[in-house]
Amino acid sequence: MQKLTGSCHCGNVSVVFETDLSPADMVPRACQCSFCRLHSTAAVSDPAGRLTFSVRDREQLNRYTFGLGSTEFLICRTCGVYAGAFMPDGDDAAFANVMAGVLDARDEITSTPVPVHRSQENLEERRTRRRAMWTPATLVQESR
Repeated sequence: MQKLTGSCHCGNVSVVFETDLSPADMVPRACQCSFCRLHSTAAVSDPAGRLTFSVRDREQLNRYTFGLGSTEFLICRTCGVYAGAFMPDGDDAAFANVMAGVLDARDEITSTPVPVHRSQENLEERRTRRRAMWTPATLVQESR
């Protein structure tokens, strides 16, 4: 597996995305909910990979939730970058995606984001889809 790295603009939120997918083969998804449209999202994930978000100053991480409340949208309070969506799933499990623009290899991800519409899902359908399509993930908060 290769390790793709990246961070928000100020470096408070960093990411390591372990995947067998090459950036050129990734097809980002552009969720069509109001939050994602406002952020022009291009999310990537790999169910066979591993995603680790690390936060230097946890006081500067906004873990925003809305809608069904199943997911935390990780936004740096310092620079405003939306790094990815993180879904806690039980005691030690979680699944996430990462915004392609956060990755250092973003210029190698050349596919146009595919619009996806998920507004008709109920909570269990949404969690089931994310368990199948998103990347197993960890969120490490280093201070405070």
